[in-house]
Amino acid sequence: MLEKLVKKYGSVVGVICLIISALLWGGEYAVAKDVFKIIDPNWTNVIRTIPVVAICLIMWRKHFIKAKADDWKRGAVCGILFGVAYAVQSIGLNMINAGLSAFISSAYIVLVPFMVWAVSKIRPDLKVFVSSVVGILGVFIMSVTGLFEGNLSIGLGEILSIVSAVGYGGAMVALDIYTEKSSVEFLTANQFIYTLIAALIFALVLEEPPHLIQVMDGVVIIEMLYMIVLGTFATQLLFTFGLKYATASQAGVIFPLESVSAAIFGCIFLKEQMLPVQLLGGAMIVAAIIIS
Repeated sequence: MLEKLVKKYGSVVGVICLIISALLWGGEYAVAKDVFKIIDPNWTNVIRTIPVVAICLIMWRKHFIKAKADDWKRGAVCGILFGVAYAVQSIGLNMINAGLSAFISSAYIVLVPFMVWAVSKIRPDLKVFVSSVVGILGVFIMSVTGLFEGNLSIGLGEILSIVSAVGYGGAMVALDIYTEKSSVEFLTANQFIYTLIAALIFALVLEEPPHLIQVMDGVVIIEMLYMIVLGTFATQLLFTFGLKYATASQAGVIFPLESVSAAIFGCIFLKEQMLPVQLLGGAMIVAAIIIS
């Protein structure tokens, strides 16, 4: 369906897909953090991902039937990078504000050109180096407390968010390379499959299983439906599809919407607040993404 829209309207469809996915992803931060109050992060990811994987296997079964060994290898690379990054970020999100988590994790955009450099041996432009300096400073300002008191420290939630940014960067580079050789649907499905596997491993090792009464809570069910349908399946599909057809400059301008919307939704629905210095760091990260 999306392919038909591209043929009719052109690359603008890819841009719209990225905008929608960024807004939905931003809303997911606030929704997920609210669910984490009742169900631990990676058990939440297990519950939300099971139906998504089932839908993918049913809808895209032809892609799995036609998949060759190389397709499975590409899917594993994309899936493992994304799945582990998502599991780690979820743990971090439970420790810090939704907006803070979103801004730090979004710094993966600044890392991508250097990862591409390592793979393709093509040196990035000067503006990429400038954006990386601005982005790193922004992450430092947002992550480190006591910046102006001379007592610097960084919390585990911020560290996990930074680690997840590295994983997301790797997944994005892999997707950019592999969508030329394997179908978007197959790679997207593999991301969900490995996200489920990673979440289950982290949940079994680190968390207590939820009780049925927690899962059946009315508010939790509604929030889970948002995360399953919009925050997981639709978002990842639109994101992967948008990357295929939008230009790099268009994507760079759109990506900050995720962090900004996460911060806004966190303030509105979770009553979270960000310190002025954190807002400064967030603005620097957004600027770095746009510059790159």
